[in-house]
Amino acid sequence: MIQSPESRSTEHHCYGVILHHRAEWWLVEYPEREPNPIKAWALTGRLTPAMADWFRADTGDVTVKAEVAALNPDSRCWSGEFSILPSPDTTDRFDIDAHPWDSEAGELETRLACAMVESTLFPIPCGFTSVFAGLPDDDRPVLAIRLSGYVCSTFEVLTARYMPAYRPRSPWRDISGEAVGDSGSDILGWATARDWIRPA
Repeated sequence: MIQSPESRSTEHHCYGVILHHRAEWWLVEYPEREPNPIKAWALTGRLTPAMADWFRADTGDVTVKAEVAALNPDSRCWSGEFSILPSPDTTDRFDIDAHPWDSEAGELETRLACAMVESTLFPIPCGFTSVFAGLPDDDRPVLAIRLSGYVCSTFEVLTARYMPAYRPRSPWRDISGEAVGDSGSDILGWATARDWIRPA
């Protein structure tokens, strides 16, 4: 077990996924027994002093750096339980204060964690529903939004269908039935457009 003895009223404890994404460390929080994440916490990449002291004593390595990467040096993404504290040096970022256990993050869990970070960095435009707030009722076409792969725009909009019964692990499909992820990033939001997107 990796756990700091430090405990404060501002400490936040949760299950989640730690990942290194867009050159930053993040903790993406998942509620218990729920498949979708609920929040992405921006990390400083550091451990609290108490956590660092405990970690060095537990590992027997007094030279180990007080960094998130030291907790799992062979991975850039893993799941587990974590406690975080607001950083005293950086506004709106957090230090890791406890890490009782960890395990390998699953492929879907990792993809959703990345999508939550993207939604945090680039809020979904008005008129679209976040995939973390709700999903289309069936496989009818909708306007779907995702991050653009081009520097000229932040988002791109495409016609897509949400088809969990057809492909549970990759439910977002384009009109041809191919996985949306094959041609770009994952879907972050959607909007209905039944008045003009309908079968001929």
